Amino acid sequence: MPYAIETNDLVLRDFRESDVADFVRWETVETEWQLWDGPWDYEGRSEAERADDLERYVARMNGWVAAAPTLADDVTRSHLQIDTRAGRHIGWVGSYHVDGDYSIVEGPGTTAVGICVPELVERGHGYSYQALAAFVGYLMGLGERDVLTQTWSGNVRMVHVAERMGFVECCRKQGFRLVRGRRYDGLTFRLDPDRFAAFCRSRGLTDMARCRGPQGPSRV
Repeated sequence: MPYAIETNDLVLRDFRESDVADFVRWETVETEWQLWDGPWDYEGRSEAERADDLERYVARMNGWVAAAPTLADDVTRSHLQIDTRAGRHIGWVGSYHVDGDYSIVEGPGTTAVGICVPELVERGHGYSYQALAAFVGYLMGLGERDVLTQTWSGNVRMVHVAERMGFVECCRKQGFRLVRGRRYDGLTFRLDPDRFAAFCRSRGLTDMARCRGPQGPSRV
């Protein structure tokens, strides 16, 4: 049975075949989210480059579809898809590792988390808070004690989410990101566990047992 984490209004779950079409739509039609989630990855690409990138992306996603049914519950998920309770796929949460300079690394490092909700009509309901809190709780249940999140100074919505949830700025790289012709700071926030616990209580997300997932060292 596919792995899932439930919150008050959401289900965080493994990747499945129907998600491929959603991601293709988010990459080609409903692209507003690309203005905020790593916009430097999208600026300046030609249509041919975008098509090639999408083809490779679809191939990777088909690999995820094939792998998902084989994953045991004790395999740590580094990415989960977000559904509403009505079954609408609205985005995803994920994690990666950074080094002592807060740069992304492939190997061991400190865990950083992120979230994206491309569906415009599903924003403003507090879903980002619920999904990210559940994912952080899941990682903490696996023993993570140092959790970061990263964004850029122009993404004021993500800065607001981070600060409300109990993340505290720990690194600012001045002028690190060039977005739409302007320089913005690269920001890293570190989770304050006490502030996070207070946030969860204020949002009625105190049942952290539901946010704790499988035990195991593997990451997918």
